[in-house]
Parts: sequence; structure tokens; C-alpha cells
Amino acid sequence: MHQNPRRLPRLLAVAAAALAGLGLAVGTAAPALAAPAVANVSVSAPSTVTAGDAFEVTVKLAGATDVYGYEVVLAFDPAVASPVDGSAAVTAGGFDSVRTGTGTVDLVYTRLGTSPALSGDLTFTLTFTATAAGSTAFTVRSLSLVDSASAVTASTNAATSPTVEVVSAAATPPPTPTPTGNPGTGGTGTVGTASVSDDDLASTGTDVVPYAAAALALLAVGAAAVLIAARRRRAGDAR
Repeated sequence: MHQNPRRLPRLLAVAAAALAGLGLAVGTAAPALAAPAVANVSVSAPSTVTAGDAFEVTVKLAGATDVYGYEVVLAFDPAVASPVDGSAAVTAGGFDSVRTGTGTVDLVYTRLGTSPALSGDLTFTLTFTATAAGSTAFTVRSLSLVDSASAVTASTNAATSPTVEVVSAAATPPPTPTPTGNPGTGGTGTVGTASVSDDDLASTGTDVVPYAAAALALLAVGAAAVLIAARRRRAGDAR
């Protein structure tokens, strides 16, 4: 792994400032038993993310030995993802500083004062926002380790996350309107159901009147015909 030597003085300055801030000189720190080291580095991230959503990327320094501080530069495709400011989550009991560039996040972490160096598995998490459809991996471009005596060691461990696929948000179809009436009737009801309004009833009653009058007229004519026929029979019998 390529190490940028210009980063090392800054990392040393951070560690030294932390010690000096508590009235301790770097030279009085306990000597390191061994150079700081990590056995393995890994980067994890979700395999699929929807554009516009936030997601976490975790860097793990496994099997650390005598690590008082470290600097990690994480690279990614800036057209697909963007880091969220202030989202770094690091090991408790230390100080961190994050600087972002175009397609990079530079994270520096150091212990404070007389805090002991760390051993075991160390992790930190950064939150990103998926900005556009596409894909990107997150790669540890460089890693520097600092021991309790502020000696810096460039690590040769390399790590790249699996590819993160960013997909576009699915378009949401507009809601289907719910029918609220039967057009043209003036009343209420649902589509497919007959609906009769007061106006319909009034109109229907008016239309029936002529038919009712005609029926009554026919009934009267029939009754008159019956009476005439009966009188003619009686007149014939009288003769």
C-alpha cells in the first residue's frame, strides 16, 4: 500500500498535541514494547442501496497490537456516494479528526494522555448518502499506525469492500381516484349501481299522468258500453 509521507507529520502532531494538552511530553510516554501493527484490514458496506438513502461503511483493523493512533484514507466514487459530515463513530476514549476530499475521507484517531495503547480488533464507521444510480467500492488507500511513543509505522495491509450497487428509487404511480357519484343523475352512488334522485322521481310522476288519464277514459267507455247493451236487452224483452 502506498503511503503519503506528508500525512505522517500531521498524524504525529495530532498525537503530540493530545499528550501536551494534558501536561505530558511525548518523550515521557512509556516506551513501546513493539512496533504497532494490525493483522488484517477489512471494509464492509451494504451490497445494494437506493439513491437518496444513507448507509454505513465500516473499517475493521483486526488483530491490532500497541496501536495508540492511526490514520486511514478511504477512497470511493464521488459520483455515486457522498460522506455525511460528523458521522464518524470511533473507539471510545480517543480523539478523531475527519477531512473529506473529492472521492476520499481522511480519518485520524488518537488516544489521549496516559490512556493505554489499544490491542485487538479496532473499528470505525462512516455514514454516506447514495447520491446517484451506479456502483462503487470503498478502498483503504493508505493506513498509518502510531504507537504510545508516537512512532509512526506505515501499514502494508490493503482492503476493498464488495461493490455497492446504488439503484434508482422506483417511481410511485399516482393514486387511482375513487368514484363518488353517478354523473348526470344529480344523485349519489357508485359506478355500476343505478341511482335515482328526487328530480328523477318527480319527472317520472309527471310522465305517468297522461297514461293514467287514458286508462280511466277507457274504463269509463267500457262501463258505458256495458250499460247500453243491458238496456237494449231489457227493451227487447219488453216487446
